[in-house]
Amino acid sequence: MGHVCDEALKHGVRVIGVIPRFMKGFEHPALTECIWTDRMSERKDAMREGTSLAIALPGGIGTLDEVAETYCLAKLGRYPGRVIIFNMNGFYDPFKKQLDLYVERGMMDAASRALVFFPETVEALTELL
Repeated sequence: MGHVCDEALKHGVRVIGVIPRFMKGFEHPALTECIWTDRMSERKDAMREGTSLAIALPGGIGTLDEVAETYCLAKLGRYPGRVIIFNMNGFYDPFKKQLDLYVERGMMDAASRALVFFPETVEALTELL
């Protein structure tokens, strides 16, 4: 996320970090603003608040947790925005295949599956914006 923050700041974008207090000291020093939360669940809620779009970049287990929860909330009608998972270099292919398997096995309907997008290029991602 440091690279993303640095690039955004270079282009004059306002960068807001949402960080649980137990991670004090891990925040990027150049953040425009920092919102502190008590728990990870509060962090995820704060990151979604007021948004109309959630984009996940390739990341670790925390990113997978965040995108899965946001997708689930969208499916349940509790998140009004779109969920986009940037599948750069096929990073999220296994997750995409798992969702398709849920549909194939009748554990998820096609309409729910269609709530999440997996663009594979910057151009395809830009089109979704």
